[in-house]
Amino acid sequence: MIPEKVYEITSVTIKRSKKFKTHEARFSYIHIPLPYYSFGIQRIELTKRQTVLISSAICDKIVTTSGLFFRSPKQAKEVLIEDFRIEKQTLLNLNINEIKKWLINAPKKNSLSNLIKMLTDL
Repeated sequence: MIPEKVYEITSVTIKRSKKFKTHEARFSYIHIPLPYYSFGIQRIELTKRQTVLISSAICDKIVTTSGLFFRSPKQAKEVLIEDFRIEKQTLLNLNINEIKKWLINAPKKNSLSNLIKMLTDL
């Protein structure tokens, strides 16, 4: 989703948060409560013997980043496009109706509501 090299791989978990460092990379696991954890997860088959679960990474990033609150759709756009350098086309591919369904059980409801408003206006 971003155009540069990634130095840390972050995943969400229903267990406690934890960080690992290996010779190849850093890995972090951030706690997200149920039922929000399961929203937007897709099962992707890479090969006949390998599958992965992929989530709504942008929403998870918003929810798990300490101190990140979108107080307006304009601020959401500035942070995602200018600061995080997420391409506009990537944002246009997000499923607004799915994100709306998550709001009732989501942390940072106001930030996700402003994300939805921003996506609607793109």
